[in-house]
Amino acid sequence: MKTTIRVVICGLLFAIASVSCRDRTEQTPASTATAATGAASSTQSAPLATPAFSVGVSHGTLKFGGVDRTYRLFIPPGTPPPGGWPLLVGLHGGLGWGDQFAANSQFEATAARKGFVAVFPDGLQNTWNGGGCCGFAARTRVDDVGFLAALIQELEAQLPVDKNHVFMAGHSNGAIMAFRFGCERADLVKAIAPVAGSLEVPDCKPSRGVSLLAIHGDADQNHPIGGGEGPRSIAGVPFTSMETTLALWARGMTCPAGTYSTLEGRLTTTVWAACPDGAQMRYIVIAGADHPWPGSAPNRLNPNQGEVSQALNATETIWKFLSELK
Repeated sequence: MKTTIRVVICGLLFAIASVSCRDRTEQTPASTATAATGAASSTQSAPLATPAFSVGVSHGTLKFGGVDRTYRLFIPPGTPPPGGWPLLVGLHGGLGWGDQFAANSQFEATAARKGFVAVFPDGLQNTWNGGGCCGFAARTRVDDVGFLAALIQELEAQLPVDKNHVFMAGHSNGAIMAFRFGCERADLVKAIAPVAGSLEVPDCKPSRGVSLLAIHGDADQNHPIGGGEGPRSIAGVPFTSMETTLALWARGMTCPAGTYSTLEGRLTTTVWAACPDGAQMRYIVIAGADHPWPGSAPNRLNPNQGEVSQALNATETIWKFLSELK
């Protein structure tokens, strides 16, 4: 069975929408996608063996840097396409974990319908080292870039995964981590989709173009869209504004300065002109949206994190963007 992990220093971690600080074994939800597809869940203590693999949900362990790093894996039903399944790496926010983010985002239900592999790794002490944030991982300089790279490469070696369609999405601290990974390991990801998070490394010099879909609410009280510390932030750091974040990303990707924006309901979408290597750059601002993952279930575990905006289903919007990339 997967080793129980307890949250040790919750007051120092970055809060997310749908978790409270208590024992993981009390909160880890069942996989709704597994129930929907009829696939049986299984737990394993090592990466999948070649060539066999189990459809549905499993849990794995990858030793990296002398530490057993854990993850949740979902494999869709059906036969993989000739080029292999796309792979989505989903990163939880601070205080979160892989099982929690899988349930909150519902990426597995989308993966079952659309046909892609989804993996949800666990950050050490429920945090990711995204650079300037957050908590234990940033403070102790955990090599999360290296771990995530090793995990992607492990899955590529063990599963029929399309190496040209590897994506990373994340919420809050997980979004910050996705930004950093896109800058430092552009060779491994085609696109990133950060939600309610910013770029918290001083420089971004990717080796190739990486597509970006960033989503942020303009009423976020944990990670203010304008930067700084939010009224509900407990990360203890001032965040980079989204305006600065996108300017740094566009400069690093050498995307043209020209943009155009459209307004539809509560959504303002800004699109940059074509970036190198066919990469796309898009930013959606949700009017009135707070910090929780947009389109997720109402937040009952931690109601102090604000109302969940239903103006956008982040999961479906992200996958539509990613799946249309050539």
